[in-house]
Amino acid sequence: MGQRLTSVAGKPEEVGIIMRFAALFLLCASVASAQEVMAPQVITGQDNAPRITGSAPSGQGSMWIDSGGASPLEKDFAVRVFAEQSVVFRTVGPFDLGAYVNTTDSVDQHSLDWNRFVRASGGLKLAKTFAYRSIGALVRADVGYTAEHRFVSGESAAAPSFDANYWLGWNPYAGRFPGSSWGIAALNISPTELHNTLFVDYVKQGVTVWKDKDHGTQKLLPSLIVFGQLTASKDAKHYDWNNFTREGGGVEVMVPTEHSTFEVGAMYLYETRTVLPRSGAGAEVFIRFWHGWQDKH
Repeated sequence: MGQRLTSVAGKPEEVGIIMRFAALFLLCASVASAQEVMAPQVITGQDNAPRITGSAPSGQGSMWIDSGGASPLEKDFAVRVFAEQSVVFRTVGPFDLGAYVNTTDSVDQHSLDWNRFVRASGGLKLAKTFAYRSIGALVRADVGYTAEHRFVSGESAAAPSFDANYWLGWNPYAGRFPGSSWGIAALNISPTELHNTLFVDYVKQGVTVWKDKDHGTQKLLPSLIVFGQLTASKDAKHYDWNNFTREGGGVEVMVPTEHSTFEVGAMYLYETRTVLPRSGAGAEVFIRFWHGWQDKH
């Protein structure tokens, strides 16, 4: 994003793993129905220090597929596909200014209106990445226009949209304790919920219980991670599906490569809804894939 990270300390492999965990931000955002935000794309390759982007203008993008369950109360299996292409064209103080277009498609098992939609958005983004030792961070704000169609209700809408979000990740002690946190405040990211403001916060902490002895970025080498997580969501218009807390934990196998991340796992979640008060618990499975790219500028 317009600069080379020079403040990174520690092993290059550890830093690369940390920044790849930014990809998980995208996946978690999809589960919480939050705006899909492009995480920093790190090209490790043969470089000793990772690059976020080269000199502006520079193109970058990502895509992901997130399938599985997220709500014990809905007991729904959903598949969501996201893709974004953006270009960073100048630096404004410490931030990188660019433009983006993205699209999200979602289908589910039980025909829940908020889980069956197609959405497209485009606009301007302002972003900044940080990295120090085993910690990486991203802040981003988007101003754009979003259009959405929901297939169950047949409703379509379009409106100006805005969101501000952060991501923070850590992976200390040679990758033994990977974790991340993110949050978002957004207006009209779902235009069919017009004039609604959504707030979501998420935190996840993992413990790597096994990884391949030759773990790295050049081969498909998996890690086995046990994790706990917490998600809290609230909106201004009191839609039931946007007001909840979910806490729980599980186990996953993660396979990171230079440009992609693949996960498969299972978790047990306890969910509390606050608009129509009720709670429930259950096991969920998930399969996720993320891939990022950037030009060689």
